Amino acid sequence: MLMGLTYEEIIAKIKEKGVSEEEIQTRIKQKLDQLSGLISKEGAAQIIANELGVKIFRDVGKLKVKEIRAGMRDIEVDGKVINLFEVRSFKNEKREGKVASFILGDEGGQIRIVLWDVGHIAKIENKDIEEGTVLKIKNTYCRDNNGFKELHLNSNSELITNPKGVIIGTVANGQISSEFSHKNIAEINERDRNVILRGTIVQIFDPRFYEVCDQCSKRAIAENGSYKCADHGNVNPKYAAVLNFFLDDGTENIRVVCFRESAANVLGVKEEELGKVRNNISTFENMKSGVLGKQLEVSGRATKNDMFNRVEFIANSVEELKPENILRE
Repeated sequence: MLMGLTYEEIIAKIKEKGVSEEEIQTRIKQKLDQLSGLISKEGAAQIIANELGVKIFRDVGKLKVKEIRAGMRDIEVDGKVINLFEVRSFKNEKREGKVASFILGDEGGQIRIVLWDVGHIAKIENKDIEEGTVLKIKNTYCRDNNGFKELHLNSNSELITNPKGVIIGTVANGQISSEFSHKNIAEINERDRNVILRGTIVQIFDPRFYEVCDQCSKRAIAENGSYKCADHGNVNPKYAAVLNFFLDDGTENIRVVCFRESAANVLGVKEEELGKVRNNISTFENMKSGVLGKQLEVSGRATKNDMFNRVEFIANSVEELKPENILRE
């Protein structure tokens, strides 16, 4: 189904734009250096081609999520809305407007959908599209965003809600991208996504808590002496935990940030039990006993903490490291 071009064919296509072989190779090398080995030579060539407007994928028609590749155009895909994010306004030197996004899933995978057209965005604002809504999307194109695939819709794209005859079974679990890779902590850089770290907890800090909506659990914002949810207005907030610790794998150590269920998993307790620590922080001393020296497998992404000028790791999931699993691998 993938109708892409080989590396040599991509180079030939770029040459048709009047770009010399030497300039192409220079730009590819610069792109590889810029992305610190996160992409292949072929991937760098694809990015250069996209920047120059060189079409490297033929029109591919209807696909499953797992078959979609960056650079494809005129894609048709069916799926179910898994996560719906709030509509955001933006303004820059060239224009201002709104942008919306959500996660679409089918039986084989998940992908982020980005909406720029006011008509499409209105379907979210008017609640025509909600979590669980089945969609058919036509005439969209796929872009790469720091290792994540995204489908972008413009005014020429079609966004059809609850299309006749389309049934989406159990949506695939997991992250938007399909594969995670193991890395040593010493290899981590701030652009890394979909990474698995394995190591030992060598230091842990008291948890902090933040306000969330008591109905949908989204972040609640303090406003005029009360707390407000973007979806539910004024609310009586609940509290969610964030936990920080240092993980060491023998090559280096890194600060790991865990939220909510992942934070509770580090301590081997339920999220509700961890929440009780907020009212009596001294109880955390008993809870964290035995955690130092615990070996974990942590999946997530790296980020740059500008205040301390260091790379940190945001955890998506945390599991206790089982030696038998490593031996099996």
